[in-house]
Amino acid sequence: MSDNFDPFDPIAGAMRAMHQGNMLAAAEAKAKAEEEKMKAMLYAGNELARVLDDVAQATQLDAISRAVVIATIAKWNRAKTGQL
Repeated sequence: MSDNFDPFDPIAGAMRAMHQGNMLAAAEAKAKAEEEKMKAMLYAGNELARVLDDVAQATQLDAISRAVVIATIAKWNRAKTGQL
C-alpha cells in the first residue's frame, strides 16, 4: 500500500478486501494441510504400533527385545494422548 492511503478510495478498499480474503484463504489452507499431516502421522504411528505388537507376540524375541518393543508401543500411546 502507498503512504497516501485514502479510506474512501473504492479501488484501494477493494484491493484491501481482496488481500484480506487471500490471507484468510491461505491461513485456512495451511490449517487444513496441517490437519491432514497430523492424520497421516497418527495413521502411520498406529500402523507401526500394530506391527510392533505383532512382533512382541512373536516367540523368537529375547526378553530385552520384547521389553524394548513393549516400551515403544507404550511410548506411542502416551504420545497420542499428549502425555509425553
